[in-house]
Amino acid sequence: MFPFTVGMLIARTFKPRKIKGAFWWCSLILVASFSVPYIASSGNPSINSLYEFLCIALMFPAIVWMGACGSSENHLTGRINKFLGDLSYPLYIVHYPIMYLFYAWLIENHYYTLGQTLGVVALVVGSSILLAYASLKLYDKPVRRWLAEKFVGAGKRV
Repeated sequence: MFPFTVGMLIARTFKPRKIKGAFWWCSLILVASFSVPYIASSGNPSINSLYEFLCIALMFPAIVWMGACGSSENHLTGRINKFLGDLSYPLYIVHYPIMYLFYAWLIENHYYTLGQTLGVVALVVGSSILLAYASLKLYDKPVRRWLAEKFVGAGKRV
């Protein structure tokens, strides 16, 4: 519920500022934050839990705000933004079943390190993206086109 609430807060209090290269800055910050491995600690609170809390409560909302302040005037950035935006929902849908198959494989084979699983991780990421792209082209766009023709084209509102 927290991300939804913060998203609504950002949407209602959004004051845009022009941030040059926002897409690339956001991408860099996300890659850096996702590159942090598990932070082991013996004390309370866990340092890893504190890091995850700071990411969820502060860094990710700031990235959303920064991304909303950017523009895609650059032709390449605009094309990348459009592609990633189009792909985001199908990827959100298809990655869950693939991840659960991956988790089952990890548990069954007792693999716990990246070195043991790197090839399968690459296969999971690649297959998720390919399946999402196929879903976008073969299902999502045709259904949206059909719905637009059926309801909007006939003068009805969707």
